[in-house]
Amino acid sequence: MSSETKADSNVQPAGNAATPSARQRAKPAPEGQGIRLSEKAAEQVKAILKKDNQPDTIYLYVGVKGGGCSGLQYVLDLRDEAHAPVGDTDEVFESHGMVIVCDLKSYVVGNMSGTTVDYQDGGLMGTGFTFNNPNAKRTCGCGASYSA
Repeated sequence: MSSETKADSNVQPAGNAATPSARQRAKPAPEGQGIRLSEKAAEQVKAILKKDNQPDTIYLYVGVKGGGCSGLQYVLDLRDEAHAPVGDTDEVFESHGMVIVCDLKSYVVGNMSGTTVDYQDGGLMGTGFTFNNPNAKRTCGCGASYSA
């Protein structure tokens, strides 16, 4: 076997490199930075995961997209890393035992640093997840959209 052939046999096909999982990359966000869950929001997400018997590869995706009255709408989704891999440039946080992933574009354009996802029961605005983004310059009345 020539040295050229030997060197080629050590090359791994693309995609086979051991990349850390979202859970391994996740770090708690420092106070006032990153994205966090309130304790109540984390309990709600965990209850949904338990009820639906979801695998450990599930993470909470938080992002933004254009739309709504104020320009940007929040996106909140449960995704399976086996089907929706976490990108190298994605921001990955841990909060109350939950892995939170935000794509870099949403994190920067949406000015998401310092955002807390909360959960409210009832009240005038109903039941559901809410976002407390200290960088939002303007929010619409229902809180579903904002401008950064």
